[in-house]
Amino acid sequence: MPARQVVILVFDGVQPIDFSGPAQALITANEEGASPQYLVSVRSFTAGKIQTASGFSINAESVDLVENIDTLLIPGGPGVHDAVQKNLEFRNALRRLCERSRRICSICTGAFLLAQTGMLTNRRAVTHWRSCDRLSSEFPEVQVQPDSLFLKDGQVWTSAGVTAGIDLTLALIQEDHDATLAAKVARRLVVYLRRPGGQNQYSEPLSLQEASGTPYADLLQQMISKPELAWTVEHMASIAGQSLRSFHRQFKEGTGTTPSKALEKIRTELARTYLHTTDMRMKQIAAKAGFDSEDAMRDAIVRQFGLSPKEMRERF
Repeated sequence: MPARQVVILVFDGVQPIDFSGPAQALITANEEGASPQYLVSVRSFTAGKIQTASGFSINAESVDLVENIDTLLIPGGPGVHDAVQKNLEFRNALRRLCERSRRICSICTGAFLLAQTGMLTNRRAVTHWRSCDRLSSEFPEVQVQPDSLFLKDGQVWTSAGVTAGIDLTLALIQEDHDATLAAKVARRLVVYLRRPGGQNQYSEPLSLQEASGTPYADLLQQMISKPELAWTVEHMASIAGQSLRSFHRQFKEGTGTTPSKALEKIRTELARTYLHTTDMRMKQIAAKAGFDSEDAMRDAIVRQFGLSPKEMRERF
């Protein structure tokens, strides 16, 4: 069968992982037996060197040389805004390119380029969590849905930030072939086949560590380092040197969550790591992560991630 022509459109200021991640997923699909195979190429409107956002340059061939485009991938990066603002012809050329592609996909802030062409008008779309408000403000005709890792609306797909482009590509592989091939690719890349619902584009413990400028930096670090300890609110308040009442109120103001919820987030994140990287039994994982029982761990993981520990381990 004829290969599926996949074009990744690059421009100055493109983010490398936005095109390299999906490209690798597709090439891995070829190695795992995709039929028809993917013919992946990196193209630009002007052939030659493209300066990436990471400081190095890549060579890209002209997109005008490609016919019968099956899938057009538009990555993001800080250069998305300049791509249109400094070259009005870019928008028109991109619109024409979209019109001759069977399927159009944006990665991360590449959604801004699609929005500029009108391809996202009255469509559901998503982009990097830090840019969702801006996309909604600049393009009110786009139905921005920040709680998704990727979305399909007709022949147009959009994805959230950075590695969500790999999630989207796995979904494309499954749509083109089957779940078995997508699972093989996910296993090779050591990623989820399907990340559980909700965007959750950043780790909860990492978001807690952003509160390092608060008086609770040392406490949070101790909780993250030793989640298995019997962390009572009274003990936390003692470490913070505050009364129980003041601690509860000021902790929430400083971190955006309550002490008990912060502890649960830390413990479930650790449990998720054990589920993904070890063969330990559920009882062992629960104990190492600081839960009183397997049932307590299961309930907490379902609250945090929307699926059970067993499902979490199977999906990885």
